[in-house]
Amino acid sequence: MNPKVTIIIPCYNAEKYIEKCIRSAMSQTYKNTEVIFVDNDSGDDSLEIAEELQHEFPDLLIDTAPNLYPFSWEEPVEKALSMTTGEYFTILGSDDYLSEDYVSNFMEKILNSEEPILVMQSRIKGIDENTNPIDQDISHTYSNIEEFKKMLLERCPVTTPSVVYKTELHTKGIVRWLASEYLGAADYDLYFNLADNDVFIHPFDQWLGYHYRWHEDQATWGMQKQPLNYDFMLQNQWREKWGM
Repeated sequence: MNPKVTIIIPCYNAEKYIEKCIRSAMSQTYKNTEVIFVDNDSGDDSLEIAEELQHEFPDLLIDTAPNLYPFSWEEPVEKALSMTTGEYFTILGSDDYLSEDYVSNFMEKILNSEEPILVMQSRIKGIDENTNPIDQDISHTYSNIEEFKKMLLERCPVTTPSVVYKTELHTKGIVRWLASEYLGAADYDLYFNLADNDVFIHPFDQWLGYHYRWHEDQATWGMQKQPLNYDFMLQNQWREKWGM
């Protein structure tokens, strides 16, 4: 049997989108998949919608986690990872959704690669609040870790929603989030840490099936309004550490 893949759905106030999100995760053609939904102290009906869907999808796993760090998904993701049985995992934004062959597509890349893939990313397609396609496709390309490091020191060259991880990296403490220090920029710090541990994030320019929703309430905009520029801080910290 092919390796099990865990789709983690951390959720905070996504009642407008969560049903489509969960249905897309539960309808993957890749059969060895588990889905873990963790509510992050939502103040809307997100959790209730998930619990209602659980009647239709009894394999859907549901839990909750406290909301400690603004614009971060560390708390619900760590809760899910304490429950996961997947050999690989990916994190699906609660306002996004997947094409039904998304997991099959990225696992084909992983299983057919000539070299081991511990982490990978792929292109994301943008949609608006009403699920209409918009011209906001994003992907990144680079050839090796040294090139990736140089890019990291200028900007974040990772489409975060599309990243797939080998679960053992979390077990070893290499995949971790420091949201207490960096809030929603903890993902950016994580990519620095992966490069520092010689873990290559394999970039695939193809779109494999991730639909990314742009809207005014997403955490991306909240982080940009913070008085402290976390991206600039991380770049300086890692530039000093790497001597670059």
